[in-house]
Amino acid sequence: MSYTIEQKVKGHIYLYSVESYWDKEKKQSRQRRTFIGKKNPETGEVVPDDGIRDAREFGNIFLLQNIARRLGLTGDLAAVFPDTWKEILALAYYRICENRALYLCNNWLDTIWSDGPVSLPSPRISELLAQLGHTKIHTERFFRRWTERFTMSNRFIVFDLTSISSYANGIDMVEWGYNRDCESLPQINLGVVYGEPSGLPLFYSLYPGSIHDVTTLKNIVAELEILSLDSTIFVLDKGFYSKTNLRHMENMKFLIPLPVRCSTEGDLVAATQGKIRSSEYAIRHRDHVHYCIRKKIDLTNRDLTAHIFLDEHRQADQREAFLKALLDAEALVATQGFTNKSQIDEYLADQVPDLAPYFTTRRNGPRSVLVRNTEAVDNALGRMGMFVLVTSTDLSSESILEYYREKDGVEKYFDSLKNNLFLKRLRIHSHQTMEGLLFVEFIAMILRSEIKVVLKNSKLPDSLFIPEILSELRKLKQITFGKRKALTEVSRLQKDIFSAFGIRLDSQTSL
Repeated sequence: MSYTIEQKVKGHIYLYSVESYWDKEKKQSRQRRTFIGKKNPETGEVVPDDGIRDAREFGNIFLLQNIARRLGLTGDLAAVFPDTWKEILALAYYRICENRALYLCNNWLDTIWSDGPVSLPSPRISELLAQLGHTKIHTERFFRRWTERFTMSNRFIVFDLTSISSYANGIDMVEWGYNRDCESLPQINLGVVYGEPSGLPLFYSLYPGSIHDVTTLKNIVAELEILSLDSTIFVLDKGFYSKTNLRHMENMKFLIPLPVRCSTEGDLVAATQGKIRSSEYAIRHRDHVHYCIRKKIDLTNRDLTAHIFLDEHRQADQREAFLKALLDAEALVATQGFTNKSQIDEYLADQVPDLAPYFTTRRNGPRSVLVRNTEAVDNALGRMGMFVLVTSTDLSSESILEYYREKDGVEKYFDSLKNNLFLKRLRIHSHQTMEGLLFVEFIAMILRSEIKVVLKNSKLPDSLFIPEILSELRKLKQITFGKRKALTEVSRLQKDIFSAFGIRLDSQTSL
């Protein structure tokens, strides 16, 4: 059975006869397209052609393949997965370009240019993911090869944890826990280590969904030692602070903020907030002036350095938001007409629980009214904009602050991983298949991260993000005419994009 389709390329309409057939060797249904001719858009007349044409997406795939080769990603995958590396990369390219269900991948592969044929029908995808998840030793070998490329170039590494909600029933690691997306679903926890300034993910680990941040660090430290990353400065978020974790890192260079709940943090802030605004402690970070006092402290019988910072821009924003919330709470309570203290306490606990410590109550005739606890409010205002970073290094305060600010990029990577890729909610019910999918998504994450790094440092328009880049390059197609292959015309923007990534098209012929 055959049918006719139309395809637009650079404003021209081409007609193709499409015939389905059964490929005995690959045991799957395939399509054969035969070029009929060019259609006049005004008259509908078809100008026949005696050659065979085929138009395939070229620019987007050519970009991704070049990035993978330049990073060494292709070589590392080929060395560890000699039989399946092309399929792994094809799935990663598909996830980046299409972000659709995996079972549709094979249809997409029929529309793109490739320097080597790859076929991925749905059963083969399931088989491949299960195979990847079953042979964890191979993914560990890949991590070792991959991280070795950046051992010397990364100034520091960052670890953070995110939760991935799941509908799975038969996976042991899927458990109920603190869900960072505030979803009423069980989850698994995914920890990712990435490097700076490369901006690339280095490896990941999975944890049961009930595990808290502070309990995951011991295994990560062991993994860093295995991958020879333990000599690089390790930057963490405050959720990982505990004295037990500091002991785990006794032989490492690290940087971690002290949480507000920590008594050491409170003592350091209280001891310095009266004098930190002195010009003696002024430092410059990027375009802003900060203040910082350094103090030697002893934690877990180890000499560390505490950097107590004041950011007045951050302080002003926090103060305004805090005082507005206080005033709004007072206005809300005033309209309720409460007659006793318990009613007010219940209302505050339900509506604004974080503000309850900053109020007391008093009687005003038949009613009870809020009274601002000015001492508690002033104490809170006084410490706003202040934070404490503790380190085992002798780096300057400027460098410490720069490292910590750069660390915040991990949240963008997690957002990319879960929302732009396929991990917002897992719908897989096999542990091996889940492991395989995570590995494919990790490969895609590396490629997306590199595109972000290049865009950030390039002179391309700020309006160009990854979807816009891929959409523009998708317009560049490879046309087959008989035995001759050529590209459609390369636009100025497409040339600029390729140039930003250091890619030359000199060896390609354009129509």
